[in-house]
Amino acid sequence: MKRLLIIFCVLLFIFLSIFVVKNTQTQIANTSTFTSGYAKVLTNDCYLYKESSKDNGLFLLEQSYFVKILDANDNVFFKVQYLEFEGYVEKSKVNFVEEFPQEPYLIGITFDIYDIGNVCMRSSPETLQNDSNILCTIKSSTKNLMYYGKCTGEEAISGLGNVWYYSGYEDEYGNIFKGYIYAPLTRNLSSISSSLESLTLVSTDNFLPVDNLLYLNLSTKNILILITAIPTLFVIYLFVKPSKLIEKEK
Repeated sequence: MKRLLIIFCVLLFIFLSIFVVKNTQTQIANTSTFTSGYAKVLTNDCYLYKESSKDNGLFLLEQSYFVKILDANDNVFFKVQYLEFEGYVEKSKVNFVEEFPQEPYLIGITFDIYDIGNVCMRSSPETLQNDSNILCTIKSSTKNLMYYGKCTGEEAISGLGNVWYYSGYEDEYGNIFKGYIYAPLTRNLSSISSSLESLTLVSTDNFLPVDNLLYLNLSTKNILILITAIPTLFVIYLFVKPSKLIEKEK
C-alpha cells in the first residue's frame, strides 16, 4: 500500500507541474512585461534596416516569422537580430511573444540563375553606370543560391519590374558573397510558406528578455518535466523490485 501511495504521489506531481506551468505562462502573458525577447513580424512591409532610418532597408522580413530584440533603440525602432544579420525594425510592425519560437527565421529558401547569361550580384538594388556596386559575377544556370528576402529597387530592365532578391552565394573558391540580384534574372524560387508557430502575443512597449524555463515553448516545458520525473520513477522501481524478490524467495 505504501508503494502504491508513493507512485500515486509521483504521477500527481507530474500532472500538477504541467498544469501549474501552463497556468503560470498564461498569467505572465497577461500581467507582466517580461517576454522571451522575440517579436513576431505582423505585416508584409516590415523591412530589416541597416541603420535606425527608413532610408537603408536591407530586405523585407517575411510576415509571421520572428526577430530577436536586442535593444529598444528609440521610440521608432528596435535593434534586432535575424539569422546572422543585425539591424533595425519599426516597432509598429512587430509584436513581442512570450515563448521562444522553435524556428524563428525563414530558412532553406533557394533560387537558380536563369540560363541566358551571367548575372551580377550587387551591393545595392540598382545598376550603376560605372558598375562600382558589383560584388561578383555568377554564371548562368547556377543553382541553389540562398534567399534571405526581397526588396524594391531599380527597374533594371524596362517592363520587368523592380524586385530584387537579397541572397547569399559561394563561388568555386569558397568565397561567400551576400548582395542583391535582379529577380527577373532568376528562376525556381522555393515556395515560401507562413510560420505555423502559434505563440502568445504580449502587449508591451518595453521589454525585459529573460532566459527562463517559463519562456520555453510549452511542449518543451512538458517534456522537461517528464524527463525530470524519470529518475524518480527509476528509484521507485528499485524500491519495489527487492520487495518482489523477497516475496518470491518466501
